Amino acid sequence: MKNHNGKHKAMVSGSMLLVLPALFRQSGGELLLEAQAFNGLNRWAEHFSKVVAVAPVVPERDARADKAVTWKTTSALDARVECIPLPWAYKPVTFAREYLQVRQVLHAQIARCEFLQFAIGGLWGDWAAVAASEAKKQRRIYAIHTDRVEPQVMRELARRSSGARRFKHSIEAALMERYHQVLIENCALGLWHGRECYTTYSKWCSNSHLIHDVHTRKSDAIDPDTLRRKLAAVGTESTLRIAYAGRLTPMKAPLDWVKVIGRARDLGVSLQATWYGDGELREEMERAIESLQLGAVIRVAGFVSDRDRLLRDLRDSHIFLFTHVTPESPRCLLEAMICGAPIVGYNNPFAADLTSELGGGAFVSIDDWQALGDLVAHLAGQRSKLGRLISEAAENGKRFNDEDLFRERSLLIRSMQTAS
Repeated sequence: MKNHNGKHKAMVSGSMLLVLPALFRQSGGELLLEAQAFNGLNRWAEHFSKVVAVAPVVPERDARADKAVTWKTTSALDARVECIPLPWAYKPVTFAREYLQVRQVLHAQIARCEFLQFAIGGLWGDWAAVAASEAKKQRRIYAIHTDRVEPQVMRELARRSSGARRFKHSIEAALMERYHQVLIENCALGLWHGRECYTTYSKWCSNSHLIHDVHTRKSDAIDPDTLRRKLAAVGTESTLRIAYAGRLTPMKAPLDWVKVIGRARDLGVSLQATWYGDGELREEMERAIESLQLGAVIRVAGFVSDRDRLLRDLRDSHIFLFTHVTPESPRCLLEAMICGAPIVGYNNPFAADLTSELGGGAFVSIDDWQALGDLVAHLAGQRSKLGRLISEAAENGKRFNDEDLFRERSLLIRSMQTAS
């Protein structure tokens, strides 16, 4: 067998192949890696003799424009991690042009690694899906991992679009759903991040597991002394502190978020709200803030590269307010609870499942920003109830840390060999 450089390599015992969405960047002759993926690869390397990470390279223009990503050099990764960059091919023409060459690379790496895991999530340019097809051809068992129901996301985009764009999204959603079903029906292990993914995909895979993908450490959780001070202060402080951390994109509905804050303000709530993150809707959001005269209430902090500072601010917040309108399983909700900030926002299966047993959240129907504003005002006036949600969120968040979760997932990956 041959690797991507054309040299023969035998299978490496205890090795794992990960084929992932775009996370590499090539700049100045150096291969860079998105910071959270950097942490994830190091965690995987604690449980496998070798980890081969294969993913597309983000075009430099896009990488420079996206200020919400922190990059780290791959040369600083654990020595057991090997990175193989692939071409960016998220358009049909580019995908067709690169397909055969990439398939050869995937063929060699699949033959070389003992354990296979593919993070599917698209149609054109989804090399993880191509890898799953190649693994099936080689009669190798593999795991599928995904963190959102991409066909449903496409359908939601279609619903919110019109004309040719609406037709395009609808067709892609239908093709993607059938494509993913075939790949999942052939997998030996399904790792579904969040209830939405699990509910959708577990019916196609008999060995399915609900997982949570976080990159926070045990030490990031709100400590007992900080929690006690926070609970004591929440009953006496007049101003409600609200936070959100995420991209300013349509799927996060930042304009709804602004309207929620405005409604709570109009209902007499004294509050300070901060959105941490950047994105395509920043200018539109800032215009909405100005239009509703919320400049003294809302701060758009932009992307915060200092993760410790961001977590400190979340620990200091009374509410983590979110207005997600598409089916996804965002890590920010997990991180908020880890910090003792209850999640308050639009209801979805992921948020509902996170809080179903241990609490720590309160929700209204999607798109009902008026009801969400009313809920914020209600919690501002019922501080004992808000304090209870803070306590629940802190207790709930103890379940989530990268050390425990990557260990559990590694055991599942290893066990699929005997389960198949």
